[in-house]
Amino acid sequence: MAIEPSPHTFEPAGLSHKAAWPLALGISPLLYAQGKWVRKQVPRLPPAPQPWAGAVEGPRELKVLGLGDSTIAGVGVSDARHGLIPQFSLALHETTQRGVSWRSVGESGATSKDILGRFLEPALVEGADIVFVSLGANDAKDLKPLGATLSRFERLLNVLHDGHPDAVLIFSSLPAFYLFPTLPQPLRTIMYAHAQAIERSIRPMIESLPYAMMSPPPSGYHDRFFAIDGFHPSEDGYRDWARWAVDDAIARGALEL
Repeated sequence: MAIEPSPHTFEPAGLSHKAAWPLALGISPLLYAQGKWVRKQVPRLPPAPQPWAGAVEGPRELKVLGLGDSTIAGVGVSDARHGLIPQFSLALHETTQRGVSWRSVGESGATSKDILGRFLEPALVEGADIVFVSLGANDAKDLKPLGATLSRFERLLNVLHDGHPDAVLIFSSLPAFYLFPTLPQPLRTIMYAHAQAIERSIRPMIESLPYAMMSPPPSGYHDRFFAIDGFHPSEDGYRDWARWAVDDAIARGALEL
């Protein structure tokens, strides 16, 4: 396996991104009030019902592990089969004509600290050929310090590679919070800037490894992308995200397993 360099150009985190966290501290009462308002206005959706595992038959089966937050838990859909990892696996099967089995590990609201603290054991209990990580949105949303978040992602990379030494690690980009309709200003801008500080800092770390890659950020979200909460993906959103992630990984040679 040789992952090709991304055809996209990514700028490093700038001062405007890194300043989001200290700025947030200065206006924390306003951000707290806006966050409280959002929680009152936006319906709280549950994770998709279990089971979070499945398979499609075919030769030379690929094993997919999904690890992360609410997008791994299928928040936004009522049937786990319409969530991110099952849809990624189905798109992978359709593209490669190989058998694919999948399982998802994580929980809604999980940060990188939560995953490291409580979900590594179930993530490592079975082998995997592909590990798809969707994580960091809550680190950004909860305004976790940048340095600590980067250290946790570095540790996660090392632990996942040690536990799945032959697997390709695919990390999703962080959400484009500036496009989220339910977030008021300045909360929306602060969350997006901090998310960019995290993403633009971890991307070089991930891409420097021969077994790992990070998907490019979305160029936008179509009208049917969001679930009724305006925050999590819908069935259409997960399906399109999954297909796009598979196409990007294949174009870079990451799935020649």
